[in-house]
Amino acid sequence: MSRQIQIRRGSAAENDNFTGAIGEITMDTTNKTLRVHDGETVGGTVLAKQSEIPDLTNADYVVESQFPTAENNYTWYRKYKSGWVEQGGFVNSGSQTSVNFLIPMANTDYFASFMFASNTLQPAYTGVQGINRTTTGMVVCGFYNNRANYSTIGEAMYWKIEGVSAN
Repeated sequence: MSRQIQIRRGSAAENDNFTGAIGEITMDTTNKTLRVHDGETVGGTVLAKQSEIPDLTNADYVVESQFPTAENNYTWYRKYKSGWVEQGGFVNSGSQTSVNFLIPMANTDYFASFMFASNTLQPAYTGVQGINRTTTGMVVCGFYNNRANYSTIGEAMYWKIEGVSAN
């Protein structure tokens, strides 16, 4: 024969004034919910009913990502359920610098932005562009600033693209 387990139970008011032991579960008979206790929090933590959980069927959220580290040359990406992708990295500038994407893009209509690591509080740089765009990378060139001289070769630059991924 199976065994019956009964947990501690009481009204919402009784549960609100109760501090259960670590890992103890109680039932709120007024709201028909369960509460989990940690030995410190008066009233415990109320667990959500299925009807209280939002429907995420049409929500867009990150399904895959990479955090920038020295091992991956400070490249990163976030791929969303919808296929939207944001990716970026860090390169040294020069007359032309190749950037290879971590995730192939669906087309070349992605949005690209660039920022130099120095003077980030003073947006003095203009004229940076991504040329020879493909779905797997681009060439970055044309760095100059509004002080009428070219940026320093080897200056650190961050790049970011946003758009729809190929898969």
